[in-house]
Amino acid sequence: MGWKSLFFSCRDKKSPKSLLERERIEDALAASPVPYILVVVLIWSVASVLLLCSEDRHRDLSVLRTGQYAPFAVWARNDFFYTDQQMTDALKHNARAQGKYIYRIDPERSQEITDKVKEFFAADKSKKYPKLFDQILNLGIIDSRNNIPAGREVQIIISTGRKYNKIPEDTASCSARIADDLELKDPERQKFIDDFQKQLGHGNLIFDQAATAADADAAANAVKPVVKSRKRGDLILEKKQLITAEHIDMLNAEKLSLPAGYGMALLGGQLLICFILLLAALFFLYRTYPGIFRAPRHFNIAGFSVILSLLINFAALQIFLFLFSRGILPEHELILFLMPIPLGAALISALLGNRTAVFSGFVIASITAMMVMPDRAFELVIRWFAIASLLALVIRNVSNYRSFFVRIFFGGVLLTALVNCDIIYSFKDDPVLLKNLTITLLANSLFCGVAALLAIFIFELVFNVDTSMSLMVLGDFNHPLLEQLKRNAPGTMFHSMTVATLAEDAAREIRANAARAKVGALFHDIGKLKHPEYFVENNVDSPQNYENMSPSECCSRICSHVADGLEMAREHRLNSFIREAIATHHGDDLISFFYQRALEQNQEHPQTIKEADFRYKGKPPVGKELTIIALADACEAASRSLNKPTDEMVEKLVNDIFTHRIRGGQLRNSTITLEELELVRQRFIADLISLNHSRIAYKRKPEK
Repeated sequence: MGWKSLFFSCRDKKSPKSLLERERIEDALAASPVPYILVVVLIWSVASVLLLCSEDRHRDLSVLRTGQYAPFAVWARNDFFYTDQQMTDALKHNARAQGKYIYRIDPERSQEITDKVKEFFAADKSKKYPKLFDQILNLGIIDSRNNIPAGREVQIIISTGRKYNKIPEDTASCSARIADDLELKDPERQKFIDDFQKQLGHGNLIFDQAATAADADAAANAVKPVVKSRKRGDLILEKKQLITAEHIDMLNAEKLSLPAGYGMALLGGQLLICFILLLAALFFLYRTYPGIFRAPRHFNIAGFSVILSLLINFAALQIFLFLFSRGILPEHELILFLMPIPLGAALISALLGNRTAVFSGFVIASITAMMVMPDRAFELVIRWFAIASLLALVIRNVSNYRSFFVRIFFGGVLLTALVNCDIIYSFKDDPVLLKNLTITLLANSLFCGVAALLAIFIFELVFNVDTSMSLMVLGDFNHPLLEQLKRNAPGTMFHSMTVATLAEDAAREIRANAARAKVGALFHDIGKLKHPEYFVENNVDSPQNYENMSPSECCSRICSHVADGLEMAREHRLNSFIREAIATHHGDDLISFFYQRALEQNQEHPQTIKEADFRYKGKPPVGKELTIIALADACEAASRSLNKPTDEMVEKLVNDIFTHRIRGGQLRNSTITLEELELVRQRFIADLISLNHSRIAYKRKPEK
């Protein structure tokens, strides 16, 4: 198998029979409301849980920290008490600062001072050892250079362990008292004070640091916490307010004060909001585009796309809050440029069209706005819904993956900047914020483009859905089935290419999906590969093959190319639209030629000939593109039977085929309008006249 076969075939390991059974299951599910209900319930549940998680995340201490400016206002959800830790710490600091200075009498120093003083008086026989000195020494003497702060209480622990509170004598005052007790007069008094102070040295009191610290701790612990209260609905934090430690204490206490069942009650409220929102979106979608409710695969794609977008938006919110809490993105308004709103709109528009993308974008924008900023939800819904709607129009009918990425990237950048131009203008004086905004916007658009491409591949694989990009890949004539058609059934290939040209032009005329019409037309007759010799475009002598066959056998042989084509499509994993084109390009039309032959051969018993046995086993087309393919196939095939066609002959042929298909009920299920049908008819006539015009017969020189 060559690389083209390997790329395009991707054959399923299951047999064609099992694939057919899977299609029957899908058809059965299409008639049941269960898949729709399950998808809606899943969207409802995911949205509610994400809203609940984001509500709790707003008050997380890891997001809001001191020194930041509050990104949004916060109100109390319950009555609560909280400790003003900042004020309590201030009171404890004051109590600690007013604690006692504790000193102890050192016995060794007391004995040393006593010995020095006795020697001092023994050397001077004129002075008598004063008993007052022993009293002062027993109460403690402090170094005069040790300054005790004013107003601080002092406690002295004497040698007996007794404690008393008083300012101790310092060495200078002690010397002065002894001089007064000895009744000395100046200048002898001053000389005595100086000499005696030298004997006292640093005194006998030692500062007890451990006891002082313990007393300060006891005083601080004795301070009662400052408790404040807040009522439900009170404003805890204003927007743009500088966050302090008190705000953090309030947020923490408010969270702890919530009752045990508050989370469940909040979840119930979120469920109700999401339920009403989904009902409104589904109602308007049904009124505007009811066709999606008849296609469970498309409805499932829309539902899972919404869920995927919501999960990615929630992840983006967590990333932003992480960067915001660490000051990497200092301004909370930057979240408007980080949310990947373009992703969901682009994904759904490419998969299902812009109408579904608009309604899905409204749901995504609404739930994301309530997740990000509940107090500004209405404003954000308007901003993000505008981005989603406009981008859905930009992505509509994109033709290739490169164009898809470019449109998402530049469309996301331009539309996000345009919708949020007022915020950009408010940052004009801050180059740092402008730089962060630009980087955030470009990174977001780049992520949306890459993620949308990856998601497109996954959805095409999982749901077997087609997009204009994947259809264009199939329409480049490199598919193995088309190569087989060129080699083994060249007439059918030429017919398919001409039908593809007609269908593509007509689809453009009525603004339908031209890529779908073209690719569906290219593959609509691949079933003729099984027996190409039975079809006149491949074999001029094919009528002879039917001469020895009964009319019913001839009819069965012709109809078999539809079933054979469906089998080949399943084997090569062609998407559902191509299979629908194969199954509906003849609808349940009557093969009148063989039906009339059967009636002629059974003129005696015409009642035995049933018209149903001579009809194709398919269903009439529904979509506009499928209707165009069926009409183009009939017109192109019939135009081959014209001999020297004129403009009038082509117009009459097309008119007859359109009239026959309408009267035969082959357009009874189609969504195409009469106005669009008229445009298609005119386009077919113009193209067939152009394709079948005669050429000028140039004169040739006579042969010698």
